[in-house]
Amino acid sequence: MPSAERLFWQDPYRIEFHANVTRRLEELEQSAVILDRTCFYPTSGGQPHDTGSLNEARVLDVLENDGEIIHVLDRPLHDDAVVGRIDWPRRQDHMQQHAGQHLLSAAFLRLIGAATVSFHLGAEESTIDIDCKSLSTEQVDQVEEYANQIVLANTAIIARQYTQAELAGIPLRKPPTVEGLVRVVSIGDIDYSACGGTHPAYAGEIGAIHVDRWESRHGSIRVTFICGMRALRDYRAKNRICRQLATDASVSVDELPEAIDRLNAANNGLRRQVTGLRTQWLETQTASLLAESETRGHYRIVSKILERVEPAEMRTLAQQICDSPGTIALLAVLEPNPQFCLARSEDIPVNMNGVLKASAGRYGGRGGGQPHLVQGGGLDRASVSSMLQDAQEYILNAQQHVTEGDAIT
Repeated sequence: MPSAERLFWQDPYRIEFHANVTRRLEELEQSAVILDRTCFYPTSGGQPHDTGSLNEARVLDVLENDGEIIHVLDRPLHDDAVVGRIDWPRRQDHMQQHAGQHLLSAAFLRLIGAATVSFHLGAEESTIDIDCKSLSTEQVDQVEEYANQIVLANTAIIARQYTQAELAGIPLRKPPTVEGLVRVVSIGDIDYSACGGTHPAYAGEIGAIHVDRWESRHGSIRVTFICGMRALRDYRAKNRICRQLATDASVSVDELPEAIDRLNAANNGLRRQVTGLRTQWLETQTASLLAESETRGHYRIVSKILERVEPAEMRTLAQQICDSPGTIALLAVLEPNPQFCLARSEDIPVNMNGVLKASAGRYGGRGGGQPHLVQGGGLDRASVSSMLQDAQEYILNAQQHVTEGDAIT
């Protein structure tokens, strides 16, 4: 079956058309039709498909398969004659991003010799991967300004088909991947690209082109960019954020970096003070817990559910407590979720992994560590106190093995 007449190539600004259904695809999970002519661009070449409607049915996806354009719908389409309408804001956005990509790719190649190896047009931002190992801010600024100068010049963008013989005289940015007639999109004498996408008639319609960021990726550089209305919305949002931050800091927008540096320096100083005070507090807590310890047999045992203590601090407390000979620390916290730490001093022959398994395991607790200190969680709040008591009883009941010269395992 011959492919449909591609109205989006003839006139990318056309948003309404009349067509006839040539085939319904019943084998697909969703309703889908093929038309004799269409304005709907199918996903291809890094550019997403158009959306819109065919009569009362919404067009959800547009695919190309073996030269046929398939329109995937949200409901069955029973009419043979249809009126199609595309969503113009989506089409215009795609035209801006795709033409902007052509300009950026041409600029990267011309100015720094970096060829584009792939392109993706996303819903919020687009990317190109360029063939280079590194990219400086100065290079990006140069490329961005060059591309925007072409936009300001309102350079004509022309799409036409060439025979293979005619292509010999066209300085294509990269060789075409199709045979026969090849559609070439040119932007003045700046860029010639084999492309089946939709583009505006003039570069001025692209609007501002902005490189947002870049990063190394698999031996190339991935450049993220936005064009046109996307660039405007991005500028508007970030400008408002900057102005609000400047107002909050009682400085101008230009003074924000210095104000943030001062704020970070002050915060770092406060963090150091808090860390020092917290260290002192933990030392005080260690002394207090040791004072509350209970001597049971050969051991001093500290068993407690701690309040206002972070899990990492619980471990520190356990280690500090067990710096005292003959000491066992059985500690737990309930926030943000129940966790426990079981530790003993170096002179006690107890494998705390065995204590954990015997006490916490019965309540669904799990964890592990070294023979002298283990940590874990997985308990519900109601079981924490019972688990600590069971750990203590397990150790005390096994003391007789230590008296006889065996370690508690």
